Amino acid sequence: MVQITLGSRGSQWVKAALAILVHGGTENWSPERWKARFDEVCSDRRVLQLPAANFDPAEVHYAAVWKPVPGELAGFPNLRVIFNLGAGVDALMADASLPNVPLVRVAVADLTDRMTEYVVLHVLMHHRQELYLRNSQREKRWAPKFQWPASAVSVGIMGLGTLGARAADVLKRIGFRVAGWSRSRKEVNGVACFHGKAQLDAFLRQTDILVCLLPLTADTRGILNRDLFAKLNRTARSARRS
Repeated sequence: MVQITLGSRGSQWVKAALAILVHGGTENWSPERWKARFDEVCSDRRVLQLPAANFDPAEVHYAAVWKPVPGELAGFPNLRVIFNLGAGVDALMADASLPNVPLVRVAVADLTDRMTEYVVLHVLMHHRQELYLRNSQREKRWAPKFQWPASAVSVGIMGLGTLGARAADVLKRIGFRVAGWSRSRKEVNGVACFHGKAQLDAFLRQTDILVCLLPLTADTRGILNRDLFAKLNRTARSARRS
């Protein structure tokens, strides 16, 4: 539970302010839309859409953010809570000056299902040769390639957290052979699980289609590189006719 803190403005007591720092995103994710919504539900406190003039940084106790610039949050000496307006906290973790306060991730209830849909969409696009067929259509050429069943294709998922485990389960039910890799040992029913640096190469050697759902941290930044891709399976039945 977050305790609402009161401050003084002259002789009037008011609730501490909430600052909105939103960078990037679509029109649907604009800071103006976030401010309108917060103004509606926080009508009893000052909502600041930054950069804004005429405010004292000390009055800001709460910050609603998306990809804030490193150092921005450190400018609020009385900050109590950070509300990240999405599930990804990569930008916050990259800020060496991030205040040591509670961090709340804001996410829709069906986020896992949406990510699973996205992963399955792209796996099927590659498996069913969608890009090749679209190009053939543009060229008015009908030359379909041999199509192996899903059971002949191995999908490897890097990251077996909530998102990775759900995607693995759905891909397995579609019929793909599914393996997963994570930094620490994980167990997912029906999925060949690998973990740690010592087992990464073995995981890659049997992977035809690679999916990365690892969080972006100092340890994972740059993990997808030429050397890693070179270790992927190049002799899969899905890639040849015999």
